Amino acid sequence: MRITILTAAALALVPAMALARPADINADTFYVASVELLGKGMGALLDKRTKPMMAAMKDAGAAVKAENDAAAKAGRPLYCVPESAKKKGVGPRFVVDRLGAIPQQRRRALTLRQAWREILVREYPCS
Repeated sequence: MRITILTAAALALVPAMALARPADINADTFYVASVELLGKGMGALLDKRTKPMMAAMKDAGAAVKAENDAAAKAGRPLYCVPESAKKKGVGPRFVVDRLGAIPQQRRRALTLRQAWREILVREYPCS
């Protein structure tokens, strides 16, 4: 009986997980896995988590950029990245360091998209 209830509960979560966008993963879970992958160095390229995590970060970036573009169109951008930073881009270390700067308790309550938005607003304020 107990196994049946647990199995039913687990199966109920599958459709919700399938519908979740990659950027909607938990920011703390992403951070912990990212720290582990960075520790692997070049071995991270062979880790099965790398591609899904890159997709999640790309999705979070696209979602936050769309939010900022819409806000900019309305005359109130959320963040303003200088051209020099746009040319430089961001690497894995930047992402991990900035996620690590968010207190763990707060990071646990955020999705990756929400955390990335918070990071960009803090890093590149519009003056």
